Amino acid sequence: MKKQILISSAMLFALGSSAYAADAVAELPIASYNWSGAYVGVVGGVNFLKGDVTIPAYTPPDYDGDSTSGSIGGQVGYLYQFPNDFVIGAEARLVAVFNKHRDATGAGVAGDEVFQTKADWQGDIVAKAGYAMGNFLPYIKGGVAFLHLNDTGYSDSTGSILLDHTYTGWTVGFGADYAINDKWFVGIDYAYAHYNSHDFADDSAALGPSIVKPSTHTVSLSLNYRF
Repeated sequence: MKKQILISSAMLFALGSSAYAADAVAELPIASYNWSGAYVGVVGGVNFLKGDVTIPAYTPPDYDGDSTSGSIGGQVGYLYQFPNDFVIGAEARLVAVFNKHRDATGAGVAGDEVFQTKADWQGDIVAKAGYAMGNFLPYIKGGVAFLHLNDTGYSDSTGSILLDHTYTGWTVGFGADYAINDKWFVGIDYAYAHYNSHDFADDSAALGPSIVKPSTHTVSLSLNYRF
């Protein structure tokens, strides 16, 4: 009788321990989180545009095209997590920006000429590599970047000559994502983008050499949905 009681008690204890362990696992989804899959998200942040403007015919030849603006847009991507928790992926992002700066050159018929540097969108296509720590994913990224300058050029009291150009360059950055649950995650990242110079005189015979060499620093927040 005592032996039966002891066996029954042991079985109850084992069942109770198993149930407790199952509950504990259910309450700790972080350790089993997997980042593999496609996602789409909305992105917003701050864009710092450094616009180096050079007009060789003027003295001095260097002018300021720097400006800061908000950015808003979207992104799509795909991640793959290896068994050792190393994560790789690719991401494409496109955002609207509102950078604009006007710097007086002192030229023109009335001496009121300004050179305007303005951007309306930027984007990138990057590869990502990180290490998953449950539902937290720090990473680095790098790839190709795009920046569109619009309405860039000269204006004064007699009129204006404003042109557009799309730059292609490279970008590097880093960031971190945090999964809220199986479907939603938030992210923060920083990216630097570098572009070659462009002479707007190549776009209009009405201009003398007018060289703009931009670069950007961007800090962004994102909200993403996983498929």
